[in-house]
Amino acid sequence: MLHDEQGVPLFYPTLFATSQLRNAGAAVNTIRNKLSDLVVLMRWEQTHGRDLIAEFRSSRFLTVADVDSLRDFAKLDMRHWQSDGERASPQSDGVIDFIEARVARKQTQPTIGGQQHFNRLSTFADYLEFTASVVTQHQNSPKVAQEIARMAKTIRKHRPKGLAKQLDEDKELRSPPTELVDRFMAVGAEGDPRNPFRDPSVQLRNAIIFGMARLTGMRRGELLSLRIDQFDLGHEPHVWVRRNQDDAHDSRRYQPVAKTKERPLPLSESLTNQIDRYIFQVRAKIGPARKHPYLFVSHHKSRGWGKPLSISALNQMFDRMRKVDPAFAAIHTHAFRHHFNYELSVSIDENNAKARAKETGSDSSPISEARELDVRAFLNGHRSKASGTRYNRRHIREASDKAARMVQAGIECGKDLGEDGDESR
Repeated sequence: MLHDEQGVPLFYPTLFATSQLRNAGAAVNTIRNKLSDLVVLMRWEQTHGRDLIAEFRSSRFLTVADVDSLRDFAKLDMRHWQSDGERASPQSDGVIDFIEARVARKQTQPTIGGQQHFNRLSTFADYLEFTASVVTQHQNSPKVAQEIARMAKTIRKHRPKGLAKQLDEDKELRSPPTELVDRFMAVGAEGDPRNPFRDPSVQLRNAIIFGMARLTGMRRGELLSLRIDQFDLGHEPHVWVRRNQDDAHDSRRYQPVAKTKERPLPLSESLTNQIDRYIFQVRAKIGPARKHPYLFVSHHKSRGWGKPLSISALNQMFDRMRKVDPAFAAIHTHAFRHHFNYELSVSIDENNAKARAKETGSDSSPISEARELDVRAFLNGHRSKASGTRYNRRHIREASDKAARMVQAGIECGKDLGEDGDESR
């Protein structure tokens, strides 16, 4: 929550965070980021001597000039921001015939990237539209509602266009090459001499984390929030991804939580055996681990020994792996998520090819495009089927490249036949 100088929570930012973000299932980091955006908005109010809530109560809403000013202010990097503090000098009593114009020397303030600027203005639009609607709801005026919608639309129209992040579809950044993922998994496996972790119990824990990230496509928060009671290691083993927000057993300062929908995910036999060994042969011997239900714990014998593994510890784990091979810089939990979706697409294509060819021993039927969207949304925990498209870019690019080369080969083949025919005449 945002609070004032006396430590009292600010009413409207708190109302916005609880009713519009938390109730919608937004992750803790998402809420924190949006509240940070609102700090920028309040600095703009302070700098320009404005009180937007009071203005909204009087049915006065942001003009285009206000939005221009807000857009420019939102571009500034708040880590280096400081108000000008400049005041106009008092005028002299003498009469001046001409005013000489000069370019003032003013140091350029650092700015943020386009994507962050886009996100800030999006938060401003959502928050101001919400607060203006709340403080004017008693008026029940269609005209006021139209003005509020106009203000929010104007702010959104002032967001930057053509962002590099949206245009960047480099498959290596979205989904690492399979060869690189396989090499990473081999180095992180138990007993590999290249493994930077020497403790066998730590190697087992890490191998499970890497394996689950690759084979299930879980997010980082989902992995670290897994509890022992979410596993079924019997017939057809699986794990339930659940939302454990505000769990009393979680002692971490920043609790990792599931961002998407709850769902069961199947586990392979080898991964199931590793999890079983870790629970009963490794974790059970760590005293502090018996006080909480979280699967992955810290093995470092310090103050955090046996406590749930933190996000920073997971990041350090990947950092140590990157020291083995600089190419591993492309590997992280979200890269595994992209690669899982890529391999899912490849697997579906192979299934469809076998089904259409009616190969011997193949009793599967083709998976339609609509069915594939359903499968991908379920495995990723998405509420919207469209959310899965971002994870399929590498496969789409490869399929498009293959199709284009087939067209080119056909055109070139026809051209060659035509030239041969001309020469024969």
